[in-house]
Amino acid sequence: MAIVSRVSFAAVYKVGDDAGWSIPNAQSVNYNAWAEAIDFHVGDILSFEYNSLFHSVLEVSREDYESCNTQSPMKSYTTGKDSITLESSDPRYFICGAPGHCQMGMKLEISTNGAGNSPNVPTRPMLQLSPYSSPGWNPWLESSAWQLQLATKLVIAVAALAIFSIGFIY
Repeated sequence: MAIVSRVSFAAVYKVGDDAGWSIPNAQSVNYNAWAEAIDFHVGDILSFEYNSLFHSVLEVSREDYESCNTQSPMKSYTTGKDSITLESSDPRYFICGAPGHCQMGMKLEISTNGAGNSPNVPTRPMLQLSPYSSPGWNPWLESSAWQLQLATKLVIAVAALAIFSIGFIY
């Protein structure tokens, strides 16, 4: 019996950090500035959190993104807690489907840098839910030693669990 274990280096990013997906104002975010500060990779996940009574997420073409056209989305998300995996290195374009919201800044362009297992993976934050979940915390300014320790402990725990589980099967 073979046991296969795969470790993923994908990161989950909450769009807009604490502000979430909402109409930008003085206390909110510029979504494209937010995205430009992140080195997205194939396999990473965008988490859109918003009030579904007032907002939605539409994935659109570049032309519809630039003109804020909500009439022909490629995909539509309306749950208020939508997770979207970046499955290719192609640019992705998202806007809010509520009238006027895109024009007020609820639009996001995502550029993805190649495969998730690219040579620069060790320099990326690993095993995190959101790189900006704590105010003032910047993962690129901190040492990644704690992340390596956490990943090592996780691999050991998974291996121990697999060995323990095999003991019950036989």
